[in-house]
Amino acid sequence: MQGTSPKLVTAGLWLVVLAVSFYLLVIARDLLIPLVLAIFVWYLINLLARQFGRIKLANRTLPVGIQFLLAVLVTATIAGLFGKLITSNINQVIETAPAYQENINRMITENFERFGLEEPPALKSLVDGINLASLIRNLATALGGLMGNLGLITVYLVFLFLEQKFFRHKLRAIFPDDKQFDVANHILKRIDRDVSIYLGIKILVSALTGLISWAIMASVGLDFAGFWALLIFVLNFIPNVGSLVATTLPTLLALLQFDTLIPFMIIGIGVGTTQLIIGNFVEPPLMGRSLNISPLVVLLSLVLWGSMWGIPGMFLCVPITVILMIILYQFDSARWIALALSKNGQVTPSN
Repeated sequence: MQGTSPKLVTAGLWLVVLAVSFYLLVIARDLLIPLVLAIFVWYLINLLARQFGRIKLANRTLPVGIQFLLAVLVTATIAGLFGKLITSNINQVIETAPAYQENINRMITENFERFGLEEPPALKSLVDGINLASLIRNLATALGGLMGNLGLITVYLVFLFLEQKFFRHKLRAIFPDDKQFDVANHILKRIDRDVSIYLGIKILVSALTGLISWAIMASVGLDFAGFWALLIFVLNFIPNVGSLVATTLPTLLALLQFDTLIPFMIIGIGVGTTQLIIGNFVEPPLMGRSLNISPLVVLLSLVLWGSMWGIPGMFLCVPITVILMIILYQFDSARWIALALSKNGQVTPSN
C-alpha cells in the first residue's frame, strides 16, 4: 500500500462500507422496514405531542402524559379513517371494474371503426386478457400485507416509547466527554429540525394538493373522488414519480368513466396544473434551504431505496438522505460525501 494516496484508501474503505451496508439492508428488509416505519410513526407522534404542548389552558400547558395521549389518539384515528376509506373504496372499485373494462373494449372498437381499421387479433387478445378486478384484488392483497405488519410496528412503537425516557441518559453514557456529548446532541437537534420542517411542509402541501384535486374531481362527478384525493395526498410524499402517478390515475379513470373527453381534460389539466403550481412555486419557498439536497441525488435516492425496500423505501428516501447528509458532514473523512449530496456544495453545520 506504499505510495497509495491516503484519500484514495479512505474512499475505497467508504465504498466497501457502503456496499456491505446496502447488502445488509436488502437481506434484512423484512425486519428493518417495520422497524423504520415504527420509528417514523414514533417521530410523528412526538412531533404532534410537541404541538399539543404549545396549547395553554389557564396559562398552563397540558401535562406531558396528556400531550402524548392526544397525539396517539389523533394518529390512531387518522390511520383508522385512512384504512377504512381505502378498504371501502377498493371494494367498490372491484364491483365497478367490469363496467370500466367494457368501456375499454368499446373505446378501442369505436376508434378502430372510426378510422376504418380492423382491430388486430393480437390487440384484441391483449385487451381481453386485462382483468381490472383481478388487478384491484392484487392491490388489495399488497395493502393487506402492509396492514399485516401493523402488529409488529405496534410492538416496536411500545418499546420505543418505553425506551424514550432513558435515551438522553444513554447518550450521556455513550459520550461522557462534554464536547462529544454536545456534538452528538447538536447532530440530533439538526436532524430533528430538518426532518420536522420536511414533514410539516410536506403534510401541508400534500393536504392542499389533495383538497384542491378533490374539488376538481368531485365537480365533474368522478367516481371515488375522495379515494383519489387521499391517494394524491399519500403519493405526493414520493419525490418526482409520486405526483406524476397521482395525476395519471384519476385522469385515466375519467377517460373510462365518461363518454366525452371534457371530464378527462378538466381533471388532467386541473390536477396536473395544481401539482405543477404547488410543487414548483409553493413548496420550494417554504422548504427554503433547510433541505439543500441535489435534485439528482433525490432521484437516485428514490431509485436506490425503492429497489431495496419497495414503496416504503420511496416514502422514506428523502428523510433518510437528510439524516445521512447531516451525520456525514460531522466527520472530516466523510464530509466530501455530504457536500456531493448537497444541491450547491454547501451543508450548513449543526449549530
